[in-house]
Amino acid sequence: MTPKQKGSLALPVLIDTPVWQDYFRKEGRTFQEINALMDAGRVCCLDIMVAELLLTAKTEKEMKVFRDFTRIFPVLGEPPCAWVEAAFLACKLRRQGKRLPLRDCYVAVLAKTHGVALYTTNKAFHRTQKAMNLGLKFYSQGKISP
Repeated sequence: MTPKQKGSLALPVLIDTPVWQDYFRKEGRTFQEINALMDAGRVCCLDIMVAELLLTAKTEKEMKVFRDFTRIFPVLGEPPCAWVEAAFLACKLRRQGKRLPLRDCYVAVLAKTHGVALYTTNKAFHRTQKAMNLGLKFYSQGKISP
């Protein structure tokens, strides 16, 4: 399944860095959810998230695991002007009195562009979801929600 297959009940899922960190700490429900997503072939990634995970690596073995993400999971491509779109989104939110870091706006823009669900524990995404007005889908405990 490609990330562009919209309307599918089995949307690909972009897993945010904090969720991966929980996974590698083997935190109960998160560990089970990500294993199920991997088994179903639904996980995709972004270079920025792989880079963030690499920065947290403490051993060569961990670095290899994180580097292998780009071989194991589909890497969502960056369309032209993705960072510019992210900056526009950040400015739009700021004008509405909301704050979402540029990095998070970038992740939101790419998730929406590729039609994937975002699995994140970052409360800022959920607080700004309505204001973003992107129709971004979120993955939570086995469910996709708008």
